[in-house]
Amino acid sequence: MTDIIIKYYNLKKMHLFAGVVLAYLIIIWLSKKTLINEIVFYNTFSEQLTFERSMKLFEDLKRYSWIEYVFAPIMLLIKILLVSLVLYVGVFLFDIQNKVSPGSVFRIVIASEVVFILASLFKFIWFYFFAGNYTLNDLSFFYPLSLINFFRRDEVNSFWIFPLQIINVFQFIYILSLSYGMNKTCEVERSDTEKIVLSTYLPAMVIWVALIMFLSIDTLSL
Repeated sequence: MTDIIIKYYNLKKMHLFAGVVLAYLIIIWLSKKTLINEIVFYNTFSEQLTFERSMKLFEDLKRYSWIEYVFAPIMLLIKILLVSLVLYVGVFLFDIQNKVSPGSVFRIVIASEVVFILASLFKFIWFYFFAGNYTLNDLSFFYPLSLINFFRRDEVNSFWIFPLQIINVFQFIYILSLSYGMNKTCEVERSDTEKIVLSTYLPAMVIWVALIMFLSIDTLSL
């Protein structure tokens, strides 16, 4: 099993990225095809719009849904590049750049993205089989195995939603995956890879969460 995991981390970067993008696009397509329909859309906007207006809005959004398929790979690449950059700062701080190349960090970050693919798949399965009657707000509020699930939507202010979503089991597994990948593919001590990830990725994530919260508060105040 360990050999299979190591081979996965050592796949070519383009093959890994293509596989991750394809998986995300399939989940997006499945979600749009099965989770977001006329009934869900009307349930979401029934208090603001008539049935005819909500259906027209639904058709308009469907017409422009291709935009998400175009931007999803771009946003994913930007995310992977930023995480790779943050981690490589840690590589310099611990002076192990002779063992860890930028390309290897980039490859490990792409490979670790499979954790969030599983989270998206888990979310799809939950709403497809178990959620029952739901709205678009429920879809955006829910994140599997996260702190947000201990609250109802009316109990949480908007600017707290993202922080409560991002504290989840999959995030913890992702951190372990980054550390494990560097340990097994770059021959760096596990203790060093853990220090690199914890001293770079975690602070960057805290800054990102704080920025999102600030923007949410600023938006609400307008």
